Amino acid sequence: MHRTSRPTPSTARRVPSQQRSQDRLARIASAAGELCAELGADAVTMEAIAVRAETSIGSLYQFYPNRDALLHAVAERYAADLFALLDAAVDVPDVRAVPLEALVDAVLEPFVAFHRTHPGYFPILFAPQGSGALRSVRGELRERLARRADRLFEARAPELPAAKRRRLALTAVEAARALMQYIEVSVPRGGRRALRDELRAMLVAYLAPWLGERREIAD
Repeated sequence: MHRTSRPTPSTARRVPSQQRSQDRLARIASAAGELCAELGADAVTMEAIAVRAETSIGSLYQFYPNRDALLHAVAERYAADLFALLDAAVDVPDVRAVPLEALVDAVLEPFVAFHRTHPGYFPILFAPQGSGALRSVRGELRERLARRADRLFEARAPELPAAKRRRLALTAVEAARALMQYIEVSVPRGGRRALRDELRAMLVAYLAPWLGERREIAD
């Protein structure tokens, strides 16, 4: 098993310009994500990733100096893919007019679709023994999601004080992330839909007093 205590760089050794090399990096990222979903990030080795990606171990070290650097690069790729998906999602024309249940669904569905195609997202970004570089990516991701939720809440209820909106956004993002992680990592596939419905119901009940049809004003 290959382990190293060397510092993890923030990027790969080099960024390839040729399509063939870019395709190889995509295969490596896919292989790493699949293996981390199956085994856990701490159990995955460079050798196993090379075998799954059908490439040589030398190719991995051509791009990444160590396993932590590879997983960090995959985490950054995942974050970029997630926000590209969110940016491409259809915006609700008038967030003040739609029922809160429909608004919550519109926010959650892109995440559900994302996790189906990125099985390593939670095992890599939220690994208990993740590197400092991974924790940095995770922190930036959380903050960007919270800011996105804050902007949505402001459009929905502009009368809410900014501090209250921020608390609502942080709580909703972190609660949704924690339960979504449990669903995607620990629940058999057949039971996930029912728990996602519970997640939706929880978010609607939590947000309804301030973002529902009958809204309150809070400090």
